[in-house]
Amino acid sequence: MGLFVKNTDFIGLDIGSTSIRLVQLRPGAKPSLMAYGSVPVEGNVTVSDALADRDRVSELIKKLLADNNIAAKDVVVGLPSSKVFATVIRTPKIDMKQLGKAIGYQAEQYIPMALSQVKLDWAVLGETPDGKNLDVLLVAAPNSIVDKYVSIIEKAGLQALALEANIIASTRALLPIGSPAAVVMDMGSLDSDLAIVANGAPMLIRSIDTGGSTVVRAVAKTLGLDEAQAVQFTYKFGMTQNKLEGQVYRAAKPVLDGLVNEISKSIKFFATRYPDVKIEKLVLTGGPTMMPEFGTYLANSLGMPVEFGNAWLNVAYPPELQDKLMSLSSQYAAAVGLAGRGYLA
Repeated sequence: MGLFVKNTDFIGLDIGSTSIRLVQLRPGAKPSLMAYGSVPVEGNVTVSDALADRDRVSELIKKLLADNNIAAKDVVVGLPSSKVFATVIRTPKIDMKQLGKAIGYQAEQYIPMALSQVKLDWAVLGETPDGKNLDVLLVAAPNSIVDKYVSIIEKAGLQALALEANIIASTRALLPIGSPAAVVMDMGSLDSDLAIVANGAPMLIRSIDTGGSTVVRAVAKTLGLDEAQAVQFTYKFGMTQNKLEGQVYRAAKPVLDGLVNEISKSIKFFATRYPDVKIEKLVLTGGPTMMPEFGTYLANSLGMPVEFGNAWLNVAYPPELQDKLMSLSSQYAAAVGLAGRGYLA
């Protein structure tokens, strides 16, 4: 699935573990919101490989399209970052034709699967700080994952124009043109996707196996609650220390301390490769980040500014939708970024 810039009649589709979301934009100086919507997902159908579950996902997508009167048949689909291998490699400054061959050879050293078993894509990010080499973003997804998503899309009556890691799409939605270097974290139910963006490009991408459900399980186990109660307590009290005698805070803290440690390791690794680039902030998105005091906890733990991303930052929309869209912002970053692939900042 290659990059594209001309086709404008398409939608961005984020197939998440708890819901499926779509966004359609109209290109312009500031792309305009044409449509958005979501449908809840029951059980684990989107992460299942069973054919019956794939068919169920296709039916949910059809319902989502019908409910929102979407006629477009072309789609840019998000892939879970945990299923995608991405790394930045350095190559000599050579012409593009030679570069393509060189990357094919180098990829074998970096991709933990046989190249015949993956779909491989790459993009030049720019020159290295010393100006002697090129930084190239290398992305690979297992054929089995690509085939699964393409099959789901085709059964829904759509055609996949491109597949992209959700976290790359999220950075496109959440950061404005010319944004200083930043960490973007999209926290989902199952895991947290991380990207460090500098000069408008993702320079480091990874997935951390800590998500909202990980926190809920810790709260349930520590406080002796069932899952429904643990969800309620987690999202009512979160990292607030002066509520419920700080019980939820203490239950969640070990899990989130592990998440902080992984974020810190990523920042330190980035600093070894780009010592002259200063990361200015951490930008959060994803439903679990709405836990009370979660942003404050991260800011204090990491010692850096933390802000909640606005998925609609680079999108124009009617003023009367302001409150509604802001309430949904944490859920739509990937879908907005997918819908803007090829032209959105």
